[in-house]
Amino acid sequence: MMRSISQKTLFVTLAALFSFGVMPVELLAQNGGFAGASTRIGYSARGIAMGNAMSAVTSEGAFSYYNPAQTALEIGSGQMDLSAGVLQFDRVLQSVGTQFSLPPTAGLSFILLRTGVNDIDGRTQSGYSTGSFDISEYQLASGFGIRLSEKFNAGIGLKFNLANYHEELSNAVAVGVDLGFLYEISPQINFAGSVRDLFANYSWNSQDLYNLSQARNVVNNFPTRIIFGLAWQKQNFTVSSDFEIQAYTSEITERDVFMDNGIPTVITSTETINTSSTQFRVGASWDAHERFTLRGGWNLPETSELDSWGLSSGFSIHLPFDVFSPSIDYAFVMEPYRVSNIHVFSLRLNL
Repeated sequence: MMRSISQKTLFVTLAALFSFGVMPVELLAQNGGFAGASTRIGYSARGIAMGNAMSAVTSEGAFSYYNPAQTALEIGSGQMDLSAGVLQFDRVLQSVGTQFSLPPTAGLSFILLRTGVNDIDGRTQSGYSTGSFDISEYQLASGFGIRLSEKFNAGIGLKFNLANYHEELSNAVAVGVDLGFLYEISPQINFAGSVRDLFANYSWNSQDLYNLSQARNVVNNFPTRIIFGLAWQKQNFTVSSDFEIQAYTSEITERDVFMDNGIPTVITSTETINTSSTQFRVGASWDAHERFTLRGGWNLPETSELDSWGLSSGFSIHLPFDVFSPSIDYAFVMEPYRVSNIHVFSLRLNL
């Protein structure tokens, strides 16, 4: 029992920092600890290198991860991206995605994303080692897009999230919906908008872990994300930007102890708090050569905190093979607040 409690304690602490936890009142404006945070790191070295400012970009292929309306882009027969990240603090980031055209005007995409933390050091409350354990989070996303006109695309996406946080806790499951559009203002300028992670939340109960009959379900909502994007694209050069609003819903539980004839009585009250934050991202890419592309990005995950910025850069090498026309992509990321660095490697195949 001591092992389970200590691992659960460590899991809650880690998940709050990386992918899941419940934030204290004074930290509600910081979005890194809300449910599904690890799935918002980004997708593919191309998108991550451009600061994830990709909702309106069409020059880098189709990325339904950023906007389901991109699923309807004309990309030939199909596209596949395979990625793996090298992250500090034993974190894991892996993804595979594919996209197909559905003639004459539609498209379909599938993405599988895996994140997590390996080799968490389990300890008893006295500090004795109980071994190591891992946590994982998976997201399977599908998207459908359609070209409603020569200038306007619309799309919808469905996400299935599964979190495996502890061997003695049931897996938490969340289902979310994405909506998006993409509009071509001119041959060089795109405007996009999307709403992501609608209705998604994790629900879990520690009754079996602690063998307590009075345990209750805890619900952790994903932030609802509203994103507007703009991209200026010339033949060999792209500049893009995204502005994002994240809306959060949290439960705050307070417990007060009263003495009644010398007997302590605990009164529990729960309050729902709604708050929000804003983010800003910019990115650029330059086709320096038919075989080589350079990229860079800058993001501000908290517009109210100017010191929260992060940087990214990367490149693509377009290999001279006719079969699948492969590209090797790389991204280097200086994470927000410069707390650590990420390396992401991807392989792009044109099917």
